[in-house]
Amino acid sequence: MKNIKQIPEPQYHFATYTVGFVICLILLFFGSNISGQTIISGRVSGEGNNDGSGISVLAMPSLNSKEILTYSISDNSGQYKLSYTSSSDSVFIAFKSLNFKDTIVGLSNQSQKFDIKLLPDVFEIKEVSVRGNPISVRGDTINYVVNAFAKAGDRSVGDVISRMPGFEVTELGQIYYQGKPIQKYYIEGMDLLEKRYALANKNLPHKSVSSVEVLQNHQPVKMLEDKMASDETSINIKLKNDVAVTGTMYAGAGFSPMLHDINLTPMLFNKKQQIIATWQSNNIGEDLNTQHQPLVFSNGELQGYKNRKPELLGILQLSKPQIDKECYLDNDANLVSYNHLLKIKNGTELKINSSFYHDKTNEEGKVETSYFLDSDTVTFSEITQNKHFNKSLSTDLKITQNEKKRYLTNKFSINKFWDSEEGLIRNQGELVQKAETPHFSLANDFDILLPVKRNFVRLYSFVDYNNSPQHLSFSPGVFEDVLNNGQSYGQTMQNFIERNLVTHNFIQFTLSRKPWIFETEPGIRFEHQELETSIEKDQNLLLADSLGNNLNWNYTELYLSENIRFEKSKLKLSLKLPFNFQNYNIRDKIHTSSGEIHKLLFTPSVNLKYDLNGFWILRAGAKYNQQMGEVSSLTQGYVFSSYRQLKRGIDQLSEKNGMRYNLKVEFKNPISGFFSTLGWSVSYTTNNLLLKQQVNERGLLFYDVVEKDNRSNLQNLSFAINQYLSNWQATVDFKANYSRNKKEYLLNNQLGWLRNKVYAFHPGISVNRWKKVDLEYSYALQIIDQTSQQADISVVDQKHSGSIFYTPEKRHLFGLSGEYYSTKQSGQHNSNVLFANFSYHLKPSKGKLKYKLEIRNIFNHSEMVRYYNSDISLVRSNYSIRPRQFLVTVSLGL
Repeated sequence: MKNIKQIPEPQYHFATYTVGFVICLILLFFGSNISGQTIISGRVSGEGNNDGSGISVLAMPSLNSKEILTYSISDNSGQYKLSYTSSSDSVFIAFKSLNFKDTIVGLSNQSQKFDIKLLPDVFEIKEVSVRGNPISVRGDTINYVVNAFAKAGDRSVGDVISRMPGFEVTELGQIYYQGKPIQKYYIEGMDLLEKRYALANKNLPHKSVSSVEVLQNHQPVKMLEDKMASDETSINIKLKNDVAVTGTMYAGAGFSPMLHDINLTPMLFNKKQQIIATWQSNNIGEDLNTQHQPLVFSNGELQGYKNRKPELLGILQLSKPQIDKECYLDNDANLVSYNHLLKIKNGTELKINSSFYHDKTNEEGKVETSYFLDSDTVTFSEITQNKHFNKSLSTDLKITQNEKKRYLTNKFSINKFWDSEEGLIRNQGELVQKAETPHFSLANDFDILLPVKRNFVRLYSFVDYNNSPQHLSFSPGVFEDVLNNGQSYGQTMQNFIERNLVTHNFIQFTLSRKPWIFETEPGIRFEHQELETSIEKDQNLLLADSLGNNLNWNYTELYLSENIRFEKSKLKLSLKLPFNFQNYNIRDKIHTSSGEIHKLLFTPSVNLKYDLNGFWILRAGAKYNQQMGEVSSLTQGYVFSSYRQLKRGIDQLSEKNGMRYNLKVEFKNPISGFFSTLGWSVSYTTNNLLLKQQVNERGLLFYDVVEKDNRSNLQNLSFAINQYLSNWQATVDFKANYSRNKKEYLLNNQLGWLRNKVYAFHPGISVNRWKKVDLEYSYALQIIDQTSQQADISVVDQKHSGSIFYTPEKRHLFGLSGEYYSTKQSGQHNSNVLFANFSYHLKPSKGKLKYKLEIRNIFNHSEMVRYYNSDISLVRSNYSIRPRQFLVTVSLGL
């Protein structure tokens, strides 16, 4: 490569040594706690040998001690086992249950067998006050009593779940438990909504719910229960006994501008069927798309809600501020959804999930972008006004048979999008940008599992058809030097059409010989895709080869995956050995990408889970990754990604190779409400292609790809702790994260190393101790340090959030909430904003109607500043937010 200056790679050892030191301390700690253990085991029973299963058995160093050495849950036959380390001469064993009287016995501190017969007792959970521990354990199920965590301002069960120790609920409605996304969201044991569970989580009244069950190591396929272990976690919403019909019903109106907020969401739950229907409409800033689109997984990680369509083109977006979305989202949204699950004979379920979404959103802001070049910094400012028009229909029809002897499911999905957007950019002149991004998708997903003696055979088939004819235009025309010999012209139009047919089929054989399990999976993936791009100037097609693409290809992947698992009660080990043979048959009608490519890839991985004593869990894993790039990257003709950016690829697929290591330590004691995790991961990646970025003095960007091996690595260290303080009825949590990313980049023919460091801290507390007052407070700090050959950038973001609710008497409730946001970029002045909201709730002594008055953005702030950075630029965004608003809402309890 000519004219490219090589920059030596900087060396960073401190973080690596620090992580290694921390891991050593952890291992030393474990080592010191697993030697010299005392083991006490036995059987628990009731009078007349009644069932003694599900009894919590705790070991304590002294009679009145709050310290717990270890705990166990008695199994179906009443057997329990305690392993602990203590220097005391004696130990006290406590037996706790809702059905038996609490019993404590003192024993000598030596390994022994101890059987006990408990006396019966009755424990009732009251409607208003919760007595006893609000968190209980029965086997692999942890039970949270909802009333114990609810506060006066809560409306839905999701509001309460977000406050339970061990849980995290994101703004998009995603639920995490101990840092992992939940697998299933059941309501009374039925999976009505699947990955659309945000609809129930945001609309099911918490007063209709008695408890939330956390199903650890949950196996959703009944045929595999007690045969194939699972490491996934699901939750089950337990309703109160008298609840069959519930839901949400309210209507609100206000001004500045004219406001409306309507929600009619009836729900029906019984043993034979479940129904959730909704009609919602608002222009107060509540995002309804999170209840319309399903949450999806990618590589085992929850990725937020997915639009089920490729974002091929789009207008230049504004960076969203890091505050509550209701403070800035200028929307006019409508959602209609119908979800129905019906149980018929032989354990068969029929289900429909259908949803229609329509929204119009406006955004306005001022953007200042600085590109850091070797000899100069190019800076320009723009005022942007965007309008987004989103309309989509999503329908799933599914049949499921989930029994001990058979598992079958088939889901047919249809999705249609009619999306468009337009924007006005003011710089030295005005530029109008418009995009039409429709999409159509048709898919079928079939899965069947059959027993063969003690083994299993699984057949799977997935077929998906997609069509995306999308267009992007700029008026007046852009890149005059490239498209019109430096002369101005009227309009640039970018056309992008993508059609594909994708299918994935495999057969899986499972051989179980405990403690060993062998899974063999031969399969085939096939994809036929057509991709066309073209550029028009004043409605005339430009015929230059460098401005168009016409690609057709068939992709076939034959693979054989062998998964070897070793599973004991404490140790679970998995070794995956997948071999992939990939064949690409590519035809390029314009450029020179035609031909065939053959690749054999091997991506082994190993994962370990070790349960030390019921409290501590150690997880570790390693994976070698080989990955080919997307064929769509072979577009050698230029494609507009924005009015300032032209991109193109080369006639070569990218190849990535890398290693990833991860280590995680978990501690949980549900009895005392204490949860904690410490995780570390590191990945190293090598890529054979490097993105070449060219910026000129006008801030116009050209993106090309060059053949050059380049490296990147990412390290991450995270820590989280949750504690429920029963005496204060308070939940305290603290999260911290450190990440470091280092990679090579190429800007204006100069190679360099880009280093990013991000530090994040997030403590919080919620207190529900007093009868009339509820308090909540959280603090978030994020520090971003970026170093490149051209510039050093530092951004510090801080956010204080708090709320207080006061109930002078049962009919009245006053609420005050606020956010104080501060951002500081090196060399710039601080930007500080305070948002405050007031609410008053009235519940008359007679009738079911409730009234609420809200004043939002009391201080009437008009904009929010945010800094964000890319590889080669720093962007300052002044985003317009919603003005002061007054809203009156009337609700009816169903």
